Amino acid sequence: MKKINALLIQPKTPQTFWSHDISLKSAGFRAVMPPLGLMTVAAMLPRHYRATLVDLNVTGLDIGDVERSDIVFLTGMWIHRESFLEIVDTCSRLGKTIVAGGPFVQSAYGRPGRDYLDSDRIDHLILYEAENNLPEFIRDYEQGKAKKVYDNRERPGLALTPPPRFDLIRPGYYASMALQFSRGCPFNCEFCDIVQMFGRVPRTKTPAQFMDEVEALYATGYRGRLFIVDDNFIANRKSVKEMLRLLAPWQQERKYPYLLFTEASIDLAGDNELLDLMVRAGFTSVFVGIESPDADTLRATNKKHNAACDMAAAIEKIQRAGIEVMAGFILGFDTDTEEVFDRQLEFIRANAIPQSMTGLLAAMPNTDLYRRLEREGRLLEQETPHSGDNVDTVLNFVPVMAADRLIEGYRRVIAETYAPRNYFNRALALIGRLPDMKLSGFNWSAPWRWDLAMARIVNNPNRLRLALELAKLSFSSFGIQALWFILRSLRYGFFALPVAIELAFRGRHYATVAERITTLKARTAARAITNHGAEPSARHFPELGSIATLKSAESGRNILIEENPWV
Repeated sequence: MKKINALLIQPKTPQTFWSHDISLKSAGFRAVMPPLGLMTVAAMLPRHYRATLVDLNVTGLDIGDVERSDIVFLTGMWIHRESFLEIVDTCSRLGKTIVAGGPFVQSAYGRPGRDYLDSDRIDHLILYEAENNLPEFIRDYEQGKAKKVYDNRERPGLALTPPPRFDLIRPGYYASMALQFSRGCPFNCEFCDIVQMFGRVPRTKTPAQFMDEVEALYATGYRGRLFIVDDNFIANRKSVKEMLRLLAPWQQERKYPYLLFTEASIDLAGDNELLDLMVRAGFTSVFVGIESPDADTLRATNKKHNAACDMAAAIEKIQRAGIEVMAGFILGFDTDTEEVFDRQLEFIRANAIPQSMTGLLAAMPNTDLYRRLEREGRLLEQETPHSGDNVDTVLNFVPVMAADRLIEGYRRVIAETYAPRNYFNRALALIGRLPDMKLSGFNWSAPWRWDLAMARIVNNPNRLRLALELAKLSFSSFGIQALWFILRSLRYGFFALPVAIELAFRGRHYATVAERITTLKARTAARAITNHGAEPSARHFPELGSIATLKSAESGRNILIEENPWV
């Protein structure tokens, strides 16, 4: 059978809250994690496809690779749009067959108005999940009758998902590896598109299937961080517990080659067995969507499971079990008042959350929030769309709070959250909550705890590079504060040291992102989409009154708001 050269390209991620550019370089890595989606797609291709994967976060695009390819597979999220379109342009000019899928394609294709996807230059679009659509495309492509769009919406069982192609990457380039256990989430938060993409009934791989993937990763020789990319790892508790009962002893037998992190809902704290299994399996951190300290806001945005619990007690319980809580917060909800900024700052401080990601609310396509704001005539359509960056200062809808006040308050929250003194005080408070930091008083009745603690020290392939970067910290104001923080952390015990060092380097990245956010000019160059007779009011943008051109809903024309500095 004729060999087909398939080139899979991962777009470049710009600097964002999660890109960790500076801390990656300090630790000797090139990118946060590999492109798991494309590695999985490559595994779905027939054997006569020669797959080459290029991750633009670790290397440039060699035109020779494009010229040698017969077909190019491309994916990405909204944050990758600029790089995505550059790749499309390059491959299109060279006459290559382009096949695109993933979250950006899913949400951008078919939207009325501007074609943010540039879909006319993409030959084939794979919508929804690849397991249902890619085999049909491959069959049609080889028969010379491939369609433009493949959009089977059925939710495939994850038993169909093959192990990712680790042979296509160099694991040493990445600060962590990535695996997936489940898709879907039982909750339906108004601003989130996970349910629309993957459904409310969580689907999982079998525990044995997942462990086969862990074994495949282990065979590569990689040791270190491992991200379980599920949007809500604990969504199917029965299955995840079955898997953890296999993973925990596997990790213990090998002295914890992997330190794991994931995303989960806050009700993790209410399941003691699950929390214990995650700790035993080597989970050291978890990202939790807090969104707001205000119960009324949580209920209004359908985050009722947060409103129904004591979030402070839940966070502390997870921390004292040995898992750091990274948290996400949002500003710009309709129910937010002037007090929300101070309340959020106090919540972050009081709950010892060093790694706190606060973003402005964005109405992303295919969410209930987007549809509601569309009905209310409050959506804004930019010349370029919302970037998808969690900390973008662009509003793509008309907020209830005055826009200038919202942006000003948001910037203050970011500035105060990542002021070095505040950040290191929270980091120190977190370390004070983590167990088994001291050699004296260590829980020797559970030997696995010692192995897990030691893994934090030895499971870094670039320890010498890290030591050199640590020495360089003394040459900057931030670095001096970081070194003082590391020294202070030792009062909690020897095993606080690796935790403190990691938090110090992460803090340097966050401080850089915070500076960018607080100094960048806000832009709201936008035109509002008016629907159902709604008329967005200039009162929402009082500082733009002299330059905002407002058209009536009946005219069918748009609101144009020119760029304006808000600081």
